[in-house]
Order: sequence, then C-alpha cells, then structure tokens
Amino acid sequence: DQHRSRSIWNNNPESLIPISHRGTCRLPRWHPRLHPYLERAGLHNLRHFMRLDIDNDLLTAMAERWRPELHTFHFPEGEMTITLKDVAILTGLPITGDAIIDSSRKPEDGWGPLIQERLGFNM
Repeated sequence: DQHRSRSIWNNNPESLIPISHRGTCRLPRWHPRLHPYLERAGLHNLRHFMRLDIDNDLLTAMAERWRPELHTFHFPEGEMTITLKDVAILTGLPITGDAIIDSSRKPEDGWGPLIQERLGFNM
C-alpha cells in the first residue's frame, strides 16, 4: 500500500500535507451552574474535552481514508465504521437510558424559553 498513512506508520510525517491548525484546542469552561445538570444527565465526562491535543498527521491520514458515501474509513485491511458504542467507549459518555428531550413534544414557543427556565441562560 502506497497510501500516505504509511508515512506515519514509518515515522516519516514530513511528507504529509499539513493542516493549518496545530497544537492544542482549548474550549471555554462550562459555567458552574451547569455542573449539576451535566452530572445528572451522565455527561460529566465532557469536562475532559475542554482541552484537546490535535495530531495533525493522524487527522490528515484519516481524512484521506474517509469515504463519505459509505460513512466509513477505507484501510488496506478493510473498512472501518465508527458506531455510537465506539464513541461511548472513547468519551466515557452514556448511550443508554431515556432521551434527555422528547423532540416530538416541542413547546409551541420553541426550546429557548425552556432552556432559559431550566439552565438559566439563553442559547
């Protein structure tokens, strides 16, 4: 296989096309009043995603392997699909239980007032 991902495997990333953003991505901190809601919803592990280290070489190689028409990555060994369970394992977020919001019962005036009432801020 002559794919560019072989460069990463062989520890030679210089030949890859660089991605413009490099380094660490820092997201804003969650407001403290959201913490109990995140905890109750089982989403408290989201706090680990406030700082993300970005591996540009790996992202480039993975982007080149992505096949949007199939929603899969195509590797020499075969195809790989990411499932909801994969995301749960990687993030520690729960995928079982009741839905947080029942979209079939959308309020007449939209979700804004409900978010304001329950979370204390407007989206």
